[in-house]
Amino acid sequence: MLAKQNRLTKKGSFAYLHAHGERSPEKKVKLNYVRSKSGIRIGFLVSNKIGHAVVRNKVKRRMRAVVREFIDRLYPCQAVFVVVPGVDKLDFCELRRQMTSCLTRANLIKE
Repeated sequence: MLAKQNRLTKKGSFAYLHAHGERSPEKKVKLNYVRSKSGIRIGFLVSNKIGHAVVRNKVKRRMRAVVREFIDRLYPCQAVFVVVPGVDKLDFCELRRQMTSCLTRANLIKE
């Protein structure tokens, strides 16, 4: 579980990132982000098209686990990971590779 101060939960925040954020896409995972000065806040968007609640929750758990690995090395930002149908078929390593690629391409990971 991400710490409360690192969670993006408000509908308005998701809408702002969708409208004004920069994008960094991969095949099954897309990242919308905005640099900020106030810390790191990350949200996850998993559509009903992915599957039933069990499948969607599994995908979100895996995504949170990947973000926990990088949370200490991220620049301050607000970000939303959006997944497309078919992400539930990916294994954990491929999901991590795609999410890492999105973060690296967006230049959000400190070296």
